[in-house]
Amino acid sequence: MTTPRTFLRRGTALLAAAGLLAGAAGATWWATLTPTAAQAEVGAISVPAAVTESVYACPASPGNSVGAVDLGQTSSATSITVLGAGTRAAYGGQRLEDSTLSTDDAVGGVLTLAPGQDSEASATGLVTTSTASGDLRGLTASACAPASAVSWIVGGSAALGSSSELRLVNPGRTTVTATVTLYGSTGPLTLPSGGQVAVPAGGSASVLLESASSADARVAVSVEADGGMLIPSLATESLDGETPAGTDVLTAGAAPSTDLLVPGVVLADPEKDAGSSDAGSSGGEAHSGAQDGGGVQAAAGPALRIVNPSEAEATVSVTLVGADGEKELPGAQSLVIDPGAVFDVSLEGVAAGTYGIRVTSDQPVAGAARLVRTAGEYPAGSGTLMRDVAWVQAQDAAVVADAALTVPAPGRGQTITSTLVLTNPARQSATVTLAAATGSWSQEVTVPGGKTVSVDLDADTLPQGTGALTLSAPQGSQVRAAAVLTQSVEGDAAGTLIAVVPPVADAAAASARSLQLR
Repeated sequence: MTTPRTFLRRGTALLAAAGLLAGAAGATWWATLTPTAAQAEVGAISVPAAVTESVYACPASPGNSVGAVDLGQTSSATSITVLGAGTRAAYGGQRLEDSTLSTDDAVGGVLTLAPGQDSEASATGLVTTSTASGDLRGLTASACAPASAVSWIVGGSAALGSSSELRLVNPGRTTVTATVTLYGSTGPLTLPSGGQVAVPAGGSASVLLESASSADARVAVSVEADGGMLIPSLATESLDGETPAGTDVLTAGAAPSTDLLVPGVVLADPEKDAGSSDAGSSGGEAHSGAQDGGGVQAAAGPALRIVNPSEAEATVSVTLVGADGEKELPGAQSLVIDPGAVFDVSLEGVAAGTYGIRVTSDQPVAGAARLVRTAGEYPAGSGTLMRDVAWVQAQDAAVVADAALTVPAPGRGQTITSTLVLTNPARQSATVTLAAATGSWSQEVTVPGGKTVSVDLDADTLPQGTGALTLSAPQGSQVRAAAVLTQSVEGDAAGTLIAVVPPVADAAAASARSLQLR
């Protein structure tokens, strides 16, 4: 991530380099007469960064970019908790008088934090929407996220009947040019203006992925910022003919790597989720999914999505890390993904349960998982089931070491339930400490090596009204985590809605930088 501190260090390095070059010519002849001195090995040291302002963007709800007609009633909520003693905060340009903010809307906004003396400026926030019926039936839950110079979001669809709106927020004081690269099932797709988007200072811009050169159901996107940093999110909406097919708001995940882990993959129990396509027999094989006549993959069931942004083929293998340990996903070993292509691996044959998914590859790849909850047939006689979807991105190992997370606070009247899913791909067990942001409660969770555990974040676990949490783990821990949110709705569109919320690395985690002296 490029920050003002990064530019300061680069500027210092350039000045130092200029001085060294100026003296190099005069020193060359002396070096030929003088024996070379032994060089002491110099390693990386941790350098505390200056305490500076922190900025987050809290994504707004989906905006009906799909053009839905039957709009059901939506309930919304925004919850923000400021962390750090003495931190001054403003949201949407309005100063916050307290360390917490709760509203019943989902309009989104920029959260700006100024640190107190000798403290880091950090926060955690969540924006949720719940629509129990209508074309946009679904549950969305998105975390307030910090800015980045390069971001990856895997998920969504640009196929007919779907809309994926990429939103770019520029919290800085100068215009930032974004280069948006869209990947599809057969390779990169062309966007208007070549994917170049000017995002004004303190403003935002959006790109509809369905405006690309091909209507593709399998997409992934990268955003590179020139002249500053941006905060991206992706609002997705889908209709399968007249049938609601889910909504979600995605935030950025891990950058491409040869070893990825996607946490929070909860596949439904058919006894609890009638008609769910998430559950199946444990012996099913992975497959890329049915193809229609135009080569666009049907996107109805749960799946692992992988994008290969490299210029060479990527050979990938998939492992499920569950409560009982690790096992290879049958049919998903040594899969070959073409350069620039997006590939979906079906999870419909995987037994119901809680997993993390590990992806290893000989080329850097990015990934995410799509979770699905299905309901009854709609319209009657159509043969098509309603569904809701949630995307969970691959996650960097360093996030859980010092992170914050907000879930809907359990208590009277709360109909959304939350489960924290933690996966440890390492061989040794690891302990993660969960705590209320207020410091009034904490609990240690031990995650055995090569396994996944879950913690219900309900009234039996959390104190009344507690939704803002911090997570911490020893440095070097490999644990990843995500909160899976579900809600049961009644009426003509009865069923289960689903969303996934990732933890966000605390600002303090970025306050130390490794400086390698050469």
